[in-house]
Amino acid sequence: MFGRFSAHYCLGHTFTNPYSGNERGNVEAKVGYHRRNLFVPVPQMHDAEAFNERLLRDSLDTSAEKRHHGLGVPEPGLFEEDGAALAELPPVGYQCVRWETRGCSRQGVFTLGGIHRYSAGPAYAGKEVAVAVGAFRVRVVDEGTGEVVAEYEREWGEAPTDSSDPTLRPGLLCARPAGWRDSVVRQSLPGELVEFLDGEGGADLGRDLRVLRDAGAQHGWEAAVRGLEAAPRATGGVDGASVELSAAVAASGGTRVEYCVLSRRCEQNGH
Repeated sequence: MFGRFSAHYCLGHTFTNPYSGNERGNVEAKVGYHRRNLFVPVPQMHDAEAFNERLLRDSLDTSAEKRHHGLGVPEPGLFEEDGAALAELPPVGYQCVRWETRGCSRQGVFTLGGIHRYSAGPAYAGKEVAVAVGAFRVRVVDEGTGEVVAEYEREWGEAPTDSSDPTLRPGLLCARPAGWRDSVVRQSLPGELVEFLDGEGGADLGRDLRVLRDAGAQHGWEAAVRGLEAAPRATGGVDGASVELSAAVAASGGTRVEYCVLSRRCEQNGH
């Protein structure tokens, strides 16, 4: 993977001997400096990507007032000069992932690490899929078309996980509503609501899935489903404000979801 990374960015490299820190004394000194200044006390995090972004900013800040030990000039200025001398980056960044082929179960589910389950979807039941395993994401790719059919945050740890949870899928469906028919989301919704959404065109379906996604993020999955289910019955269609209102009622334990949707429609029409 390092060889492919180097080829992608046209990097030259020289390997030093292991356990021979004296061969790269300046680098080892910088490692110690950053350890003492940025990793004491040992940081704790819930989002590694957000932590990495903050770490980059903090690393640049440590150089803001420093002068180069040999040249005596500010380090940020040297950094800008180095940047101007570099070749342009390729238009597409290198995807630092490990590709694996995984067989799916009869439910279209495959496993990574022995305990972390991910769903490729019912359409891939009993089939093989290509899986791009990255540090933060897991992408499932149709080997025939090359299309990304599912994407998840990568799960870590020794506790079993199941990423086929429908609450994680609306975001991907909003971008690719064509995957609706075989989606975990469709399987998890009430039959009457599925029938309504099945009858919509691509644009309307994408819009209503975005409503479901946003209401779910705000009020929880179950409340969002109840709100979306009530809307067609009360008004014959889906209105984002009405779904949000009824989802809020459902999340608070209310039972008059349909009444609230209808009331909202009456307010909008000036009644």
